[in-house]
Amino acid sequence: MFLAVFHEGNDPRNEKEFADTVRYLKNDAVVVYPTDTGYSIGCSLHSEKATERITQIQLRPADKPYTVMCSDLEMVREYAEVDEFAEFFLKQHLPGPYTFILRATEQVPKIAGIQRLNVGIRIPESETTVELIRALKSPFLSSTVRMPGGPMDPLSIARWYHGKVDGIVDGGTVVPRITSVIDLSEQTIKVIREGAGPVNFFRSM
Repeated sequence: MFLAVFHEGNDPRNEKEFADTVRYLKNDAVVVYPTDTGYSIGCSLHSEKATERITQIQLRPADKPYTVMCSDLEMVREYAEVDEFAEFFLKQHLPGPYTFILRATEQVPKIAGIQRLNVGIRIPESETTVELIRALKSPFLSSTVRMPGGPMDPLSIARWYHGKVDGIVDGGTVVPRITSVIDLSEQTIKVIREGAGPVNFFRSM
């Protein structure tokens, strides 16, 4: 298991850590990485092998959808249908602690043999994670890390996932939260879950 620690400033170690992490992800690695709401376990959206591993690690039902973690709105448009209605809300609330459910495009691969009609999209407020996704040129297929106890840190995560994941990207100690989930797939607004992101704006529309 590798631990990617990105140091402050122009530390020469950063470039190597970053390049190694991207290389691992391109070769079907499963990693734990930081987001603005805690840590998630993920892989390249296009790695079928790594996706199967995450499904087993997280004990997820085959029909339970994953989140697709993107770097920017341009990447979102590749994997989700973004009309003017959806774009208005995405531009106002992303990056941030929101998951938006949108219609999936054909670029979203089958997951567990199922072609998804809708997709949950996120852009996290985590510079390191956004840059990794951008360098990978692929979204992360993402599942939230859920561990007993309070704040999470790389050491406790390494113990929890020992022998199961390939690496951890250090995001420090984080108190986990849940995202707010907003469904825009039918050109209407449905607040599916209230979490870290305020939802009064959506309920007032």
